[in-house]
Amino acid sequence: MITKQDSICLSVTDDEIKSVMEKVRTQLFISKRDNLRERHANIQYDCILRGYIGEFAITKWMNEQGIFFDKTNYKADGENIDIDFLFKGKNIELKTSLIPDADFTIEKAIENRDIKLIKRENEIINLKGDIHLQIFFNQRRMAKDEWLAGRIINIEEAGIDELFDKMLARCYRNTAYFIAWIDKQTIIKNFNNLPESDKTWSFKNSQRQFWNCKVINSKKPIDLPEYLKDLIIP
Repeated sequence: MITKQDSICLSVTDDEIKSVMEKVRTQLFISKRDNLRERHANIQYDCILRGYIGEFAITKWMNEQGIFFDKTNYKADGENIDIDFLFKGKNIELKTSLIPDADFTIEKAIENRDIKLIKRENEIINLKGDIHLQIFFNQRRMAKDEWLAGRIINIEEAGIDELFDKMLARCYRNTAYFIAWIDKQTIIKNFNNLPESDKTWSFKNSQRQFWNCKVINSKKPIDLPEYLKDLIIP
């Protein structure tokens, strides 16, 4: 079982955050890929930024462990869904989440929440991702969304330093925690042990259903580099 003590804090600098912010605005100003719920423009930008910061931070940490992804943010032939990372033929998906206000702490979120696996297929065995990673940002979702919705920010025209200050982006320096990961084989094994009524779930105002994949029943972050190294054929 996963605990907060198993997590790894992924630090990023102000300059790294600003670099990611520029990338978000240049390549993906207001994305339509986040269709789980309607969002205020500031909230949507922050959600996209959070995803990119998570990708940057996990790549930085994995490089320090001697793991270098083959591809980042690519689309497989015939697919219209981005794959976050490709490593030795394995598709790796990264999930980045804020702490639900009902949980209040990372510890409670680990106990209560799932790694969000969108149910795009009829059978769990057809799940696209081979490995799924979970990052929690130590920020409360509703509180942050309410704060962002009350800010007057011209995201398109503001300079990066101004945007960094107005979005309070410095809050991403030391709040990203790599919580857990899980491989497809383990997902299927855990899933098959569940009663039928617990195999999928959803939430209010969501347009999607999700496969059951409890964070607490996933694997420790520190074990991921060795798992990936075992995929390398001598």
